[in-house]
Amino acid sequence: MLREAKIEDAHAIQNLICFYSEDGKMLFRSLAEIEQNIADFMVYEKQDEVIGICSLKFGWDKLVEIRSLGVDPRHHRQGIATEMVQGSIERALLKDDCDTAFVLTYAVPLFTKLGFEIVDKMQLPQKVWNDCQACLHKDNCDETAMSLSLLPLKKQRVLLKNSEEVLYS
Repeated sequence: MLREAKIEDAHAIQNLICFYSEDGKMLFRSLAEIEQNIADFMVYEKQDEVIGICSLKFGWDKLVEIRSLGVDPRHHRQGIATEMVQGSIERALLKDDCDTAFVLTYAVPLFTKLGFEIVDKMQLPQKVWNDCQACLHKDNCDETAMSLSLLPLKKQRVLLKNSEEVLYS
């Protein structure tokens, strides 16, 4: 089940982040940073165990970053990452000041399947010069930058809402 993270999830979130950050697949986040930003995280829980994590970072010119996406390797290929990205997109659609979602990823097929397109990393200068400075690969980044325009999805939601109002009026 996908849900918003609670402070009690911070250790489980950090465990998954540490697992992926050991080989440079994810940026390390301290427990204090996770706890401070717990409202940005979502977790996927199965039988009372956190087996998937994802976070959103808002704040740059109507951009939102999907980050810290990870699934316990024992649960790969079960659609959990897909559900978490879709949930992230849904959360982003609720924000009026957010027009584009982006990600730096090794999981290009996953994001392509969900409508993201490859973009030049230099289109994301704040990202490159902020968080990336702490990355093991900062001088030789091999992640792919991808983005998804949220505007068509927002427009579709408005049209759907308007058609529902007509049906029930």
